[in-house]
Amino acid sequence: MTDTRGTFDRIRALLEESAIAPTPSNYEFLYRYVSGADPQLVEAVDAVRRTKGQLSDRILANIRRELYGTGRAGVGRVLEDTEAQLARMNDYIERSDADARNYASRLDVSRSDLDAAATLERQRAMLAEMIEATNQMLATTEQLQTELAASSREIDALKADLEIARVDARSDALTGLSNRKACCDYLDAQIERAMNEGRPMSLIFLDIDHFKKFNDNYGHRMGDEVLRLVAQSLERFFHGRGFVSRWGGEEFVIVMPGHAAEEATQFAERFRQHIGTRTVRARQSGREIGRVTLSLGVAGLDREDSAQNLIDRADQALYDAKADGRDRVVCWKAAA
Repeated sequence: MTDTRGTFDRIRALLEESAIAPTPSNYEFLYRYVSGADPQLVEAVDAVRRTKGQLSDRILANIRRELYGTGRAGVGRVLEDTEAQLARMNDYIERSDADARNYASRLDVSRSDLDAAATLERQRAMLAEMIEATNQMLATTEQLQTELAASSREIDALKADLEIARVDARSDALTGLSNRKACCDYLDAQIERAMNEGRPMSLIFLDIDHFKKFNDNYGHRMGDEVLRLVAQSLERFFHGRGFVSRWGGEEFVIVMPGHAAEEATQFAERFRQHIGTRTVRARQSGREIGRVTLSLGVAGLDREDSAQNLIDRADQALYDAKADGRDRVVCWKAAA
């Protein structure tokens, strides 16, 4: 696994080299590229760098849209706040325009009165009115400038919130992995790509065996530790091979573009054996809790397949693995 400091040094270099905005979503994108967490992303970025030399915010957005789709979950509140703030700014501008037109009208009237054969007293009154109108306009302008400056700061804060919301909407808070929404977007995009290019693709469903016992016997904190252990192990093992996400509860999903079902099954079996060597210990006491075992179901993409069909087959294979006694891998096969 790439050294953390070295990883962020490379991310910083890419940001500076290509003048990319250092937003949370761009950091996340470049982290996946530098760490090799998503092989399809690495392939897409490398292709761009070979042909165009440099990256850009637009290129990153295009690749993100192609690979992960355009999910908007979790950003509705921020978008609504932004729209409301923009409406307030538009109101400020309209008020400013109305005040300016009113000021100009008052000046025109005053000038016409001054140009006429008016008494000295009337001219003084008109000058006083012009000064008053000017002072009111200056005060109004100063107030609008203050309001616009505050609105500009709020817009900047909302933009930052929007970037964070976009990242949070696609991430699992406990494990740091991509969540179910991000996985579905990625799966849809990769199925379309695999169909267009005639490439294989597989899906692995994974379930932690007897997970409830960790929560019941040792508390939810220990259950969370087990989930993090499996998540970190998945990230390391499938680094550069597949897209790992937490599906929900104790279930995880690995999307493996470019890998047929037989090859994905071999990877699943190797990971099952790998995690079986890990022993869970209580962090504070160091007490040995037990061994983690996994049930895994694998399914390969069929011609003219849909995401839901692929998910259903991988899920059925996982169910068969659990029904057969758990701690095993089952690859879905069509009934003879």
